Amino acid sequence: MKKELFNGKRLKIARVYRGKTIDQVSKETNINKKDILAFEENKYKPTVENALKLSNVLHFPRDYFYRNENIKVNVLGAHFNPQSTIQRNEEISYREKLVMIHKLYLFFENYIQFPELQLPDNMNKNLSMEELAERCREFYELGEEPLINMVSFMEAVGVVITAMNIDRKGASPYSQKQSINGNEKYIVSLGHDKNSLAVRNYDLAYEFAFIISNELNIPAKRFNKDDFASALLLPKNRLIEELSNPNELESYLEVKSKFMVPLTITLYRAYGLGLINYKKYNYLMNEISKNGWYKEEPLDNVKATHPTCLRKAYKLLLDNNIVSKNTLMEKLYNENMILYGDDLEILMGLKEGSLADKNDVKVLSFNNKNKK
Repeated sequence: MKKELFNGKRLKIARVYRGKTIDQVSKETNINKKDILAFEENKYKPTVENALKLSNVLHFPRDYFYRNENIKVNVLGAHFNPQSTIQRNEEISYREKLVMIHKLYLFFENYIQFPELQLPDNMNKNLSMEELAERCREFYELGEEPLINMVSFMEAVGVVITAMNIDRKGASPYSQKQSINGNEKYIVSLGHDKNSLAVRNYDLAYEFAFIISNELNIPAKRFNKDDFASALLLPKNRLIEELSNPNELESYLEVKSKFMVPLTITLYRAYGLGLINYKKYNYLMNEISKNGWYKEEPLDNVKATHPTCLRKAYKLLLDNNIVSKNTLMEKLYNENMILYGDDLEILMGLKEGSLADKNDVKVLSFNNKNKK
């Protein structure tokens, strides 16, 4: 039997997945930086002791580092909020996590048929943001009804959504276009939106704007995502009908209760449509500030829907006795998706303890000094 060798490429993937630099891993493992870099480049292999140290620090099963990648995921495009305050290495870690989510979908597609990606075919890059949003609503047969659940809408049209970062302060939405064997998917990671329906709806509409601009090959500088997202969520004629008094903040609160779009975005939309002038727009924005609503607006406590596709897929397999908790891990292991249960819970949106037990992972210590 051929002996499996340490795979340095997987070491780099695991390090990036955890958002760690080589310096950080070196300090946490007490392994020389040059050695770690050499491991990643497959110039030479770590000792068993060093391999275990790396496994513990990066929280990946040891076997993960001794297997090859058998699924090639191509990242064809990505969108990250430029106003995000998180560190660059953490942003890069999202890439590997979304790649892993795509691999999980590929695994579940052996048993379940997910919605296929359905994107509008009735638009072109010469249309205005208003026209593009109208064409989208026409393609999806939305009419002028409020689109108050962007999670359900985007999952239904084949966009993959994950809530892996919603509890991480400072996290912003992040999107990728990926391809496996020519099968393309858009995958969106939600940001830290405090589970607010209004905030989540707008965040996803903004990421959907990236998807449309990417499909039309329109450069970011030429595609105003705020204009598109606000037009998609607040169709012109319906907004004019619902906004009884554009000069009063109370009218915007009424609109928010029906459309579940942030007040600031509704004001932005009203100003863009010429329903209020710049002076009135600034006045109303100042009123929002005086009321302390920049951090949390009224109705922001209306809870958002979580992504469900992977969670439902797992439950469906459980209910039909296709997998159990243990056999799922075994099947994923055989597909070289070797992760601990707690990571799978995060990626799949499962409750804590669904796949992981507290005693599943034994962390080994290489400190020979006796503790006093």
